[in-house]
Amino acid sequence: MEQVYVVVASGQKRRARLYPEPSTDTALVNVLSIDDLIYLDLSSDQNVSAPEGWRHVTYRATPGAVGDTGWIGLGHVGPLKSFDVPPVDEDVFVKHCARIEIQAHASETDGAPAILADYLIALAWIESELMKFDNRLPGTSAIGPFQITEEEWADFVAANPAAGYGPFQRFNPLSQVTAAQFLTQRDWETLEAEGVTAGIAEPEQSFIPSFLLLFQARLVGAKAAFAIDRIHVEGNAQTPVADALAPFYPEPGNREALIDRRPRFLRQGLAGHATTVDEFVEKTAAVLNDAFQVGFSKLKQHFPEFAIPPASALAGGTPWVALAQAEETFWAQADVSETTPAGKARVKDYFSTTTYRPPTVEPWCGAFVAWCLTQAGAPIVEQAATAKSWKTWGSVELRKGGLTDPKVQAVLEGAVVVLHPGKNTGTTGHACFALSRMESSRKLTCIGGNQDDTVRTEPFDLSRVASIRALTPVDMPTGDEQLILARTIYGEARSESEMGRQAVAEVVLNRRASPRYPDSIIEVCLQPFQFSCWNANDPNRAKIIHLQPGADDDFDECLVVAGDALAGKIDHLSDAVLHYHSTSIGSPSWVRKSPQAVMERKIGRHLFYRGIA
Repeated sequence: MEQVYVVVASGQKRRARLYPEPSTDTALVNVLSIDDLIYLDLSSDQNVSAPEGWRHVTYRATPGAVGDTGWIGLGHVGPLKSFDVPPVDEDVFVKHCARIEIQAHASETDGAPAILADYLIALAWIESELMKFDNRLPGTSAIGPFQITEEEWADFVAANPAAGYGPFQRFNPLSQVTAAQFLTQRDWETLEAEGVTAGIAEPEQSFIPSFLLLFQARLVGAKAAFAIDRIHVEGNAQTPVADALAPFYPEPGNREALIDRRPRFLRQGLAGHATTVDEFVEKTAAVLNDAFQVGFSKLKQHFPEFAIPPASALAGGTPWVALAQAEETFWAQADVSETTPAGKARVKDYFSTTTYRPPTVEPWCGAFVAWCLTQAGAPIVEQAATAKSWKTWGSVELRKGGLTDPKVQAVLEGAVVVLHPGKNTGTTGHACFALSRMESSRKLTCIGGNQDDTVRTEPFDLSRVASIRALTPVDMPTGDEQLILARTIYGEARSESEMGRQAVAEVVLNRRASPRYPDSIIEVCLQPFQFSCWNANDPNRAKIIHLQPGADDDFDECLVVAGDALAGKIDHLSDAVLHYHSTSIGSPSWVRKSPQAVMERKIGRHLFYRGIA
């Protein structure tokens, strides 16, 4: 295992020198100074058979830098270095979390809905208050804003082999954001899979984890959190949490160690006994609710254009809410229920606006949302019968911690709310419409179908909310293919080299030629959730939508790249490269779930892939 040592002068007049071979007669690789850091793996083949007095090491100017590898005299190897995680500028940290959200949602990955900036900030606030980066989980190697352990970091590095992360970047707070994104996404996918294993999947439906369940997964592990959630939903809330954890931590010592690490959530009272499932859920919900408010406040302070939705209202308002309320009146009639002819016919009408047409009454919350929007002439999502699909509806995500903010409340009515399953909704999840009032700070009033098997208005705990998506006005860009392509290159890669910009342009052209994507450059660039710079909640969009030649030197260079690409003058990638992602996010599921995936090239801060299923 690689460890870090300090280079010392050892009383010698000569500075430490790095050689390509274990001999002073070879050319120098580098000359090192006192207090420089060297990375030494004593178990490597070179060091196992190293000549006496020599060690094979790597010198890096910073822990994450590309290193100079070579041989150094043993006398220059000083003591082991202890690392501390340095403080992080809050403004930089918050904006980095926002960029992670934007890029994760543009990556089409299964776990992308779990990646919200305010959740990442909330999680870091709970773990470290964004400043207490020493170990806070006794018995582990956890450090940093997210208290990431060596084992978790090793999993992250192994899942992202092409990104160039090493063991010592765990001490970089911004690198921990990327790792936290990966771990959260992985937990989301595990929780979804547990829903299938548990047999609670329904036709056209998949299990929707809440952020509360994701947080609980962070505390006790995804599988244990899922089991605790099932116990709670099934009404066995007084079960001791230690008993619920036992199948996943069969050794009593390991179970007690976990409870000792998380006493805030897993113990109760002065005696410190392990808490019950109900108390665990209540504690975690209260803490996460408060942390979400912190996350929103920090986004609003440091990145307001990202946190606050556009102020202007939609022309005509949100007529689908009035339609939903009219349906509520219809379902209140004595002869209307899921089992009566009138009710069955109405549910069939709802499904007629989706691509799923079940022969019998099945969970119909998503179909109800689709019907109301279709009747109002508003857009719907693909696979509209599935509650989970509504997490991508609309143009902006409304932040859970900001629902009392007047500017957020101004666009709340008619937003589509996606909920974790509960007793009065489906077993996998639920979709409905938000109303413009809140029952309390921890409840949101919604109207929806299939709520207790009817259409009704009722409050839901915010802890069940997985997403709140609003439809707000979005200006569409105008211009020819070269201009739209240049704006896309500028938005995605203006800080990259010329080759990096050209590679992004090549991906656009490769997609235009592929039957999997639209057949025009403009449609490829503007396809929703593809190129993050065009996402409605990406502040980049406002910067690029009206760019014209002469705006600045970088944009003019992007125009040249766009022209060369359209003229067929660029050839860095094979025609099969249709995907790329930033090294700042963890490996998307479309890479991990594509057996034929090949990372063809790393250019700057982007990894380019072919063979994606």
